[in-house]
Amino acid sequence: MAKKGEKKHLKRLNAPKSWKMPRKRKKWTVSTSPGPHSGERALPISVLLRENLGLVRTKKEAEKVLAQGDVMVDGKVRKNSKYPVGFMDVIKLSETGDCWRILFDKKGYLYLHEIGEDESGYKLEKVIGKIPFKGGKLQLSLKDGKTITGEFDNVSVGDTLKISLPELEVQDHIPRGVGSLALVTGGSNVGRGGKIKEIVNVEGPSSDRFVIESDGEEFQSPEKYVFVIGENSPEISLPEVD
Repeated sequence: MAKKGEKKHLKRLNAPKSWKMPRKRKKWTVSTSPGPHSGERALPISVLLRENLGLVRTKKEAEKVLAQGDVMVDGKVRKNSKYPVGFMDVIKLSETGDCWRILFDKKGYLYLHEIGEDESGYKLEKVIGKIPFKGGKLQLSLKDGKTITGEFDNVSVGDTLKISLPELEVQDHIPRGVGSLALVTGGSNVGRGGKIKEIVNVEGPSSDRFVIESDGEEFQSPEKYVFVIGENSPEISLPEVD
């Protein structure tokens, strides 16, 4: 009978395209455990420490660092070496105070953008679902699996919430609409950002398409890849464009 359950290892050649790592230097790497992000759009925290930050050389060294409680994700200590981290997660090293936010680059790789201590205290979350509760309250489902409950009369699916870490208190609401600023998280325009110029309604099973302007150039992206990051200005710092 075949074994069931979580895979412990993964061939590097079969690793998700979002992982930036040498594919042929070694045969195996670590797989992600179930968590807030899908396996194709997240990487294990031990891989992040080794391949992205270069803080360790082996999985055992990564496990030792994690066991000491030196690594926080979204304000909480994570000790599982296979814990999946992904887009918009905030990584902090408690020993040094260094902080990063995970973003997508224009090749679709997950990478670490260094941020300051003040910015590490919040995160942007995309609303992907709403469930009504008694008393006029709503439960909002967020992109990374979190849920929050409260009175959110003006919040729509697709909008973005700015929430504090680790308390998960809503600090601001950013509606998704014409004029809002957005990042693209997938497809042929992954990693690009700009201002939403138009929303093209598409009939049938296909999702609506968003026309986004960046540096005088317009491009389109399906709704599922559009992540709003601000109205008049972005709520997070972004890497400088070369």
